[in-house]
Amino acid sequence: MTAETAPKGRLLWAVLVVLIAFSGLCSIFALVVTAAQAWQERAQARWPQVTAHVDNCAMRQSSTRRREMYYIRCRLSYVVDDEAYVATIYSSSAPSRNVAQYPPNQIGPFEDWVNAHPPGTPIAVRYDPARHTKVILATDYMPRGGPQTPNNLKLLGAFAGSFLVLLIIATVTRPRSLAKADAAESLKQ
Repeated sequence: MTAETAPKGRLLWAVLVVLIAFSGLCSIFALVVTAAQAWQERAQARWPQVTAHVDNCAMRQSSTRRREMYYIRCRLSYVVDDEAYVATIYSSSAPSRNVAQYPPNQIGPFEDWVNAHPPGTPIAVRYDPARHTKVILATDYMPRGGPQTPNNLKLLGAFAGSFLVLLIIATVTRPRSLAKADAAESLKQ
């Protein structure tokens, strides 16, 4: 082994260790977020369901300086225990057609959803029994809406898989000088 290849090998191995640490932290973060969101979605799935009616649904421009973004804002009315309630629900945002984007026309499904829900349209919602004005859609989710746990599990699997693959690569490619130091350390004990 020449003097030039040893530092390159150590540098690559150090980069690999940093990638392992990063993917491990990402895995832990994804696990925590997935568990928290799954718990929240499970609790919301137990909320009572009622049929609401759309008062108004429209696309609104969000206040972002970088590019034109739009979201759906819907006002719903419903009755729980002979008392009328009003709630407002919002979607995530999507760029306008004037913005370069991939995939193209991301705003199209948002506009289609608004057009399919004119005033008076019945829509199933679940309401928080402790606070009747807090609702979520029970079905007919807005674009990019609905339960997020399945997507979070996919992301968690990707992070955990990359962590394991990188860990295996690091174990197999561990520099001999480190392996000898570990062996000498275990002999001292």
